[in-house]
Amino acid sequence: MPLLREGDVGLACSVLYSPFDEMIFSPRWHLHELRRHDRPYHWAPPTHRAFPRLLRQLDSVERHVVDRFPAQAVFVRSLDALDAALTSGRTALVHCVEGAFHLGDEPAAIDAAVVELARRGVAYITVGHLYFKGMATVVPSWASWLRLTPERWDAIWPQPDVGLSERAEAAVRAMVRERVLVDVAHLSARAFRETFSLLDELDPEGRVPVIASHGAVRFGKLAYNLDEAAVEAIVARDGVIGVILSSHHLADGLRAGAPRTLEESVDLLCRHIDRIGEIAGSHRHVAIGTDLGGFIEPVSGIETSARLGALEREVDRRYGEEDGQLISSGNGFRLLRSALQLRESSGIA
Repeated sequence: MPLLREGDVGLACSVLYSPFDEMIFSPRWHLHELRRHDRPYHWAPPTHRAFPRLLRQLDSVERHVVDRFPAQAVFVRSLDALDAALTSGRTALVHCVEGAFHLGDEPAAIDAAVVELARRGVAYITVGHLYFKGMATVVPSWASWLRLTPERWDAIWPQPDVGLSERAEAAVRAMVRERVLVDVAHLSARAFRETFSLLDELDPEGRVPVIASHGAVRFGKLAYNLDEAAVEAIVARDGVIGVILSSHHLADGLRAGAPRTLEESVDLLCRHIDRIGEIAGSHRHVAIGTDLGGFIEPVSGIETSARLGALEREVDRRYGEEDGQLISSGNGFRLLRSALQLRESSGIA
């Protein structure tokens, strides 16, 4: 929280994630799964204990903020609460979930989990994450962090020939109904297409926006980065792409090495912002996604959220105050307000 305040952050996504339920480090569990012949172990969904653990994490984070930073930040679950936070000068925090694998292993349980998370104020759920986990096929998003080529990653952790599983479809259906934003970061190309096909079926009017919470535009060969068709699909639903502050993802196809200064970092970031703007026709669909604290090597000069204020000033200088504020904060606030408004008008909040 001190870093967020130092960076003058007005809205922050508090990401809930249980690595032990995605990677499952228990030797006993691994031995059990490795003896199975019907599926690779990393395809297995988490146990029924994953969702209760996620809720305990949510409660713990809320208590921490209330106990330690009551004057600096507050979790918001409604439009009124969001406005009150901004008026008081506190940082508005919203819960998000990184990976639908947390929701359970059966469609009925997944549906009930989404209902509860919507009630608890969760803004978005990332459908995929690092592994298939019985949910959705994904791209090798942290292969570079492990110094693995995508081909080597796929050889070690192969995936089934699917996009969305029945579980993932159940999650998306519940998210649309409960007005929880669908986050398409990490998804494979097939899973991405199937997600949008399902969204078109469930919400043909395009009222429910989507988000790519931490992504980039594909200038090179990195599968994690979004191609033009993917950007167009997000824009068509009035969604937002949060540009990731990862050296590896921003530099792919643009430069050989990581940026060395804040200016070089912002130069790279602006290439992605500009390309999204070219495809979209405006700067309405881009934000700062960061992924600080994730499995990334942050770009030089923006290593922590304390440096986001400096980034905002540089973005304003390059794009002017109106577009700069859209990129730094306005589009993120618009997306959250849209989700909260839909939820409240549906009687969910």
